[in-house]
Amino acid sequence: MRGFHTASFDPQTLIVLEAAFDEAWLTLKAVGNSTVRPDELARSVLRLAMEGERDPVRLHDGALMGLLPAAAWREAS
Repeated sequence: MRGFHTASFDPQTLIVLEAAFDEAWLTLKAVGNSTVRPDELARSVLRLAMEGERDPVRLHDGALMGLLPAAAWREAS
């Protein structure tokens, strides 16, 4: 994962990141999306975390916003 090799997160942040990823992945499945791969979603979550985001809802929403039109996933949430 180019660009992420210098990042490190404390254990509590890793728990938040995992929860945000899991929820976002479930949202993708709920809307029937089959084009976004897990690694794309993980990069999207990590990018936000590297910018300092730690709120799981904003991580979830921000990651999906970068990958899908908002209308598609907000209806499933």
